[in-house]
Amino acid sequence: MNSWVIIQTVINGLLLGGVYALVGIGITLVFGVMKIVNFAAGAYLVWGMYFTHIWHRVTGWEAYALIPLVLVSMIIFGYITFKLTIRQVLGSDFTTFILITVGLSFFLQNLSEVVFGTQPLSVPSSIALSSLRVGPYFIAWPRLLAFGAMLAIVAGLGILLTKTILGRAMRATAENAEVSQMLGINTEKTFTVAFLIGITMAGISGLLVTPLFFVSAGVAETFRLAPLVAVVLGGLGSIKGALVGGMLVGVIEALVSTMISADIGVAAICVLFLIVVYLFPHGLFGKGARKA
Repeated sequence: MNSWVIIQTVINGLLLGGVYALVGIGITLVFGVMKIVNFAAGAYLVWGMYFTHIWHRVTGWEAYALIPLVLVSMIIFGYITFKLTIRQVLGSDFTTFILITVGLSFFLQNLSEVVFGTQPLSVPSSIALSSLRVGPYFIAWPRLLAFGAMLAIVAGLGILLTKTILGRAMRATAENAEVSQMLGINTEKTFTVAFLIGITMAGISGLLVTPLFFVSAGVAETFRLAPLVAVVLGGLGSIKGALVGGMLVGVIEALVSTMISADIGVAAICVLFLIVVYLFPHGLFGKGARKA
């Protein structure tokens, strides 16, 4: 296999890894503040795709112009599901959160099939097949825009966490929720906002991949494992780790799928996961539990 194919595959993997990273950063944010691993992120991504399809049918606009409408839709949808599920078990043990988010994942995926059917849908895009040529290499515009949007959202999240009162409240709650509550921080409100930001990032990721995938509940399977692996590889609670982990997962999956077989791309991710966790039990950028 020549070097052009390898480099082109790495480029494609990095760009798709940016989407994995965006979903993973949402998972990391929720875990950092709430100490919950959100296994339902892939299902929320699917709902972001369906909301994009709905608003496209209503307005006729391109997917990228629908970001504000999908954003509002995901906030409302996320708030309702949070109040009906996660809110009811706040304060429970870790196992309870695993069970409820896994159950929520399958419920939301099956609900989308009941509401929208099993027939794959699409959101037409004028740039779906367009590419930017850089020397001998081609960068698909939908992948490039998704990657650019990821970087912009991550930068905005960084400003939110470091420059705003809400961000300071979220960081304090992540450090110690009980002490934060005693100091006057409304931890329940902080939990709600963190969860909404996390699932909204998943929903916007769904919008960004509509030019690349058919809108279908089955897409949840694609994005259920990879972002979670990316988060664990980078280190739970580390935004930088989720960013690096997402792109690493994307590159490995793309290389194995292209050079060996598309059928074992997911298996390669799992092998990568086992190797990294064996060598770095807390992930590449994770930190061990703080000791008194």
